Amino acid sequence: MLKFRVLDNGQTADDWDLRNAYLIGSDGNAMRAEISYHDRVIQCEKRESGLAALALQHRVGECGELTVQTCLLPEREAPYLLNLELARHQLMQLYTKLEDWNLFDLPTEHPAARRADRGRKLFIEAVNFQDTESERAEKLAQESLINAIDGSEELALAHAVLLLEKRKSNRGMPRYPIGCGVHTASNGERIRAGLAANFDFVHLPLSWRRMAPEESDYQWSDSDNWVEWVDRERIPVVAGPVVNFESHALPDWLYIWEHDYDTLRDLIYEHIDRVVKRYGGVIATWNVVSGLHVNSNFSFNFDQIMDLTRMSTLLIKERQPNAKVLVELRQPFGEYYGDNQRSIPPLMYADLLVQSAVNFDGFSIKLLMGQALPGQYTRDLMQISCMLDQFSHLGKPITLTIAVPSEMVTQIMRAPPDASDPIDPNCGYWRKPWSVQVQSHWLEALFKIALSKPHVDSVAWHDLVDHDDIELPMAGLVSEDQQPKGAFRRLVNFRRSLQDSVA
Repeated sequence: MLKFRVLDNGQTADDWDLRNAYLIGSDGNAMRAEISYHDRVIQCEKRESGLAALALQHRVGECGELTVQTCLLPEREAPYLLNLELARHQLMQLYTKLEDWNLFDLPTEHPAARRADRGRKLFIEAVNFQDTESERAEKLAQESLINAIDGSEELALAHAVLLLEKRKSNRGMPRYPIGCGVHTASNGERIRAGLAANFDFVHLPLSWRRMAPEESDYQWSDSDNWVEWVDRERIPVVAGPVVNFESHALPDWLYIWEHDYDTLRDLIYEHIDRVVKRYGGVIATWNVVSGLHVNSNFSFNFDQIMDLTRMSTLLIKERQPNAKVLVELRQPFGEYYGDNQRSIPPLMYADLLVQSAVNFDGFSIKLLMGQALPGQYTRDLMQISCMLDQFSHLGKPITLTIAVPSEMVTQIMRAPPDASDPIDPNCGYWRKPWSVQVQSHWLEALFKIALSKPHVDSVAWHDLVDHDDIELPMAGLVSEDQQPKGAFRRLVNFRRSLQDSVA
């Protein structure tokens, strides 16, 4: 059993909440485990042998409230000091990236170098006191952790700026780097004018639930409206997911066949076929399936997951040979795998698709943060940068879809959740509680980091305008009364800077 002693501000925490807590194995995947808090100690009962790391949401001072993790640790009788082990991992990651990115020669006055040095000194001091003055050691380790996270984010941004400038100077920027999603029921001229003027492409969702609320009764008007407009305006489109396996996107009648795989497969085939036949003349890039690897709504086995993926991509290639086909990965940090052994970790799923010669052209990665739902707990910038780097060796370009809210999301903002969804609204925040200003700063940082990666082809913000059915409340770039938020203006300026450099 792994144990971690928890102290808060120098005092042992009597009432301490576990949020987004899970174990990570030596392969980088979530492990099956029972994690609880008893007698001022976090207890992790593993169901597998080997080393493990604990990940959980944790308050980290001026850096916010983030999901962080320890290093891989062996079991022992005495509890580890939580803050000390969190700081150890964060410093290890910081120094590893300094080496990987050849940035050890950063000037000593650079913020990343200063934070790294300060964090290292505090950590050494904390180690010296861990056996004799645990409270003092924990306070020192907490300060070390904060410095390490801050330094990691400064390093991730500094590296992104260097690579982004190199990509621009080498004329390596993609043709259509910045896009935005729309709500198909919203089609005002002001919205469309804003899209045409300020984005390189449109991300057009094709919700099966909205299209066919009743079996075989398709309602095409909303999507027809948008497809006709993008065709008329000659605006590139990424359409889909055509089949999204998140519960809010599937029609209710489909669950009638959840235990009849052959019928379910035929229905999915027919739906994709209808959509591609209708819009194939306009749409050249298809996000065909999303969330199969999470496997949270149907009890697919491994072979069925791979079969559905292969069938979906092959069908579009047969109907539209020149189309670009994407497979979407959601919950890219893979927390779900510890609770659902019928699922496939995201990187493993991606690698399997490539190794199995599935006929597709790239991955779409969906990264939403700021809502207490699985996969949407807040992470720091370095974690996101490292996650994107993990997909670089696969030889497939990445389309990234991102969003965070412009204020803290409360339960009342959310659509009625499934019975399995958590009800705790606290999912963390980056730097300060989510606000219009925090959203805009996060957006700029993420666009810089993502577009600095040579294997990232484009980045899209999930929703342009706030609306009642929005997946992540308050995550639009424009408010419901159609007033641009700070994030919209910041993104427009960032896109303009890219265009100026290319020109």
